[in-house]
Amino acid sequence: MTLRHEPDVSHADWFVRAEADWWPLATQGPPGFEAYATVWFDDGESEHYRGDDLIMATVVNLAAQHTRTPDDVFFGLWDGWGELIDAGRVYATVRGNWLRDLWFRPTPPRVAAAFDEHVTEGPQVDLRGDRRYFLFRGAAADVGRWGAADFAPDVERTLPPASITWPADRAWFVAADVDPAWLCVGGSQRLIDAVLGHPDLDAEPATYGEIPALELEDR
Repeated sequence: MTLRHEPDVSHADWFVRAEADWWPLATQGPPGFEAYATVWFDDGESEHYRGDDLIMATVVNLAAQHTRTPDDVFFGLWDGWGELIDAGRVYATVRGNWLRDLWFRPTPPRVAAAFDEHVTEGPQVDLRGDRRYFLFRGAAADVGRWGAADFAPDVERTLPPASITWPADRAWFVAADVDPAWLCVGGSQRLIDAVLGHPDLDAEPATYGEIPALELEDR
């Protein structure tokens, strides 16, 4: 199943009103969890590179084992991704025969927005005016299944992973801000131990408020 849009953004009030500056909130989630871990995304030059969405899915599916509400999880998608909007007169990202189209049809087709106006024009989670997110809701197992419209009938639209994720019981929080090359998990020590011990995750313990380097090469 796909995630469903959640117009009631008050579900995120506990996060946006947490006692921390916006940058730690965006990059590490709210304070107060028993433990935290940083999980690094793969370097794009890696021989075994995996997309950020795959690493996010691994983390969320692991975290789903540490909540009483694995079928009721909130996902916040940053509103600034270019993939979300009507991309305008664009060829190359849509179809391979763009040069032929340019010759016969100088005005290229518009690329439809990812979501209907009830999503894009609806309420958003506002993190102190520095980040805004569209809120979605669904099972942890549906992580990344946004239900976005395709770029074209033969061109699938893929979207970045959620920037903020948490279950209804608030047992944990995953923050994956738009700038860093890593995500942060906050939760029980048992969850963090599972993250640190997972063979497919490049993870290390984190201390809340101590923000890691933004880029992989800065490690």
